[in-house]
Amino acid sequence: MSIVDSISDGDMTEFHKEVLDAGWCAEANGAWVLQRFREDYSGIVSKFSDVTGYEAAVNGRSIPDFDIEEGEFLAESLFRRAYSFARRALLDLGEIPGSPPAVAYVSISPALYDESIITGHVTFCAAREEERPYIEEVSGFTLSGILLLSSSDFHTD
Repeated sequence: MSIVDSISDGDMTEFHKEVLDAGWCAEANGAWVLQRFREDYSGIVSKFSDVTGYEAAVNGRSIPDFDIEEGEFLAESLFRRAYSFARRALLDLGEIPGSPPAVAYVSISPALYDESIITGHVTFCAAREEERPYIEEVSGFTLSGILLLSSSDFHTD
């Protein structure tokens, strides 16, 4: 059994469960954002060159780790939290009539200021044929692991 097969919604933090409970919303510019993250976002929409970049900024968050003890399982714990949140968010978005296919970028990497510190991050974007993906070449990243998940990974219809 792989680690992914053992991950469940129970791996998610309470904060991420609250984010998902608040749901997704479609904005006038075509962006799909997590409502709770949108409420806390203070960036300027017009500063983005495309909707994908805006979605990535609004929907991107670090994975909390304050309650995880440092050690060999930190990266695994961060991954479990990030993956469970990403999977459930993509599933929830797919249940909304008219919602687009979407992708989640899950990363586990050393902090830029201290490579001995491991961090986790997740962001979401709709998959649009007319726009470049948020990250075009995931394999080009060498210091971090980035997992690209698609809504089609979890929806079979």
